[in-house]
Amino acid sequence: MAGHRRMSASIGGPVAVGESLYSVLQRFGAYLAAGAARIVQVDVAHVGGITPWLKVTHVAEACNVAVSPHFLMKLHVSLAAPVPDGIFVERIPQLQAIKHSTLTIEGGCLAAPDVPGIGIDWNPDALDDHRVV
Repeated sequence: MAGHRRMSASIGGPVAVGESLYSVLQRFGAYLAAGAARIVQVDVAHVGGITPWLKVTHVAEACNVAVSPHFLMKLHVSLAAPVPDGIFVERIPQLQAIKHSTLTIEGGCLAAPDVPGIGIDWNPDALDDHRVV
């Protein structure tokens, strides 16, 4: 964390952290309190679900820190849409091979799905094709 803080202060650009942080207060809160990040890459699967994810975004907003979710883009695009400082959603085109539908990009922006559910529609047959036994 100290290294991220020094890097953030010295490079003049934003430092993003979070894709490997797993706790709202102990990790994200500590990074934000220390000024060690200007962008949090919070991952709903790593932080414990939608409620803790939202807590991280609220803490980030209170610290004037942007949010750029990590992974699970079909879920994160809907979660990030109302976040005031939601700047990017990670897009991993390689995952398209194991899903039924794709995200729509309109004017350079991902469009949030307009169907019920969390947005991820895994293709079980395709998952079987990629299973390592």
